[in-house]
Amino acid sequence: MTRSLAALLLVWVLIAASGARPETEPQSPAEVISRVKAVYEKHCCFRARFDQVTVNVAMDMRDRFLGNMYVRKPHFIALDVESPEKQKVVMKARSYMVYFPEDGNAVRGEVPPELNVELFFGFLANVAGLDRLFVVSYPPKSHSPEENLILLELTEKKNLSSAYRIVLGIDSTKYIIRRAIIHDALGNYNRYDLSDITFPDSIPDSVFRIDYPHGTPTDPPPAPASSKSDRK
Repeated sequence: MTRSLAALLLVWVLIAASGARPETEPQSPAEVISRVKAVYEKHCCFRARFDQVTVNVAMDMRDRFLGNMYVRKPHFIALDVESPEKQKVVMKARSYMVYFPEDGNAVRGEVPPELNVELFFGFLANVAGLDRLFVVSYPPKSHSPEENLILLELTEKKNLSSAYRIVLGIDSTKYIIRRAIIHDALGNYNRYDLSDITFPDSIPDSVFRIDYPHGTPTDPPPAPASSKSDRK
């Protein structure tokens, strides 16, 4: 074997070996979250199309909802549900409001204080706090190459024994959240798939407000305003 041929074979071997290795070392969950936070910290808000699947295992029920999601820091989330029934859902911190325009019914309430509001997709308005509020790790399946997703599992730091957990699907190129699966203690879950994600300069207050027609019943009813005689 000539010296030039041996050198050429060596080059081929080196090229093949370098191609067999990943271009970069695997990232830790902390590194992935850091990149996600870097994206969301630059923006006040985002909007997206959502495809939500709700599964109740005990009752063998599966529902699907489609519409638009609007999120603004630090704790505003609005869902304009288009299918299967039009409704408007607004969350402001622990308070929630739901309005069904087709029949005029409305619901108001508060997430119970013993429950972590971040588990009710409130974390989407507080991406900067993900690693402060949750232990972040890789689930058994940490990647979905066919969907270009990195998968992360979040568990509550304040209650590590909690059966509630969240699995996030992170776009492995853009480092934006494209999926969130929220599991409860009974094995039920809500899965949100997000698409057409954009980061506008602002989202107006009107998006996070429900203007009930006069006389709309709410459950529970809003607290009556105090009269002048009640004030001191």
